[in-house]
Amino acid sequence: VDTLWDVPLTRAMLDAMADVSRGAPIRTVVNTHANGDHWWGNQLVADAEIIASRACRTEMDHDIKPSDLAAMMGIEGLGIGADYFRERVKAFDFASVTPTFPTRVFDGSLRLEVGDTEIDLVEVGPAHTLGDTIVHVPAAKTVFTGDILFIDGTPIMWQGPIGNWIRACDRMLGLDLDVVVPGHGP
Repeated sequence: VDTLWDVPLTRAMLDAMADVSRGAPIRTVVNTHANGDHWWGNQLVADAEIIASRACRTEMDHDIKPSDLAAMMGIEGLGIGADYFRERVKAFDFASVTPTFPTRVFDGSLRLEVGDTEIDLVEVGPAHTLGDTIVHVPAAKTVFTGDILFIDGTPIMWQGPIGNWIRACDRMLGLDLDVVVPGHGP
């Protein structure tokens, strides 16, 4: 579920998963939404089927590009907001990113079998973004929320409306869950 914001960070994640993925290669990736910190590492899993909601895929074409951030890193005098942002993201290598888009899209919901495990993808946006998706693994009593939920931070609703975010939270509360994996936080 999701890759990370740049190639080095995604490589480190995949390397940390290597003991497991060596015996069970990653063949399916889900991008929960169109913010780059959740899909700009897709190029390292380009041989897998990459799935996103149709709205997410469309938004990827119109959202900020890694090349835009790479260029901004070298421009001085954009103001205090840009300086603050640059300071926060200076560790990331946006120039390393080649946008690699989903190869499959869906509307509403999609049930997958990954190995012997059923996975339910449920589109809950627009809320944080236009095409938010939660990933429910019923047998594991687990949900991956994308950026519908943050830990130690307030979720951001770029697209809203707030009613969709509340419905997404209510939907998750209605699931039989032991584990909730937020989009950000420990």
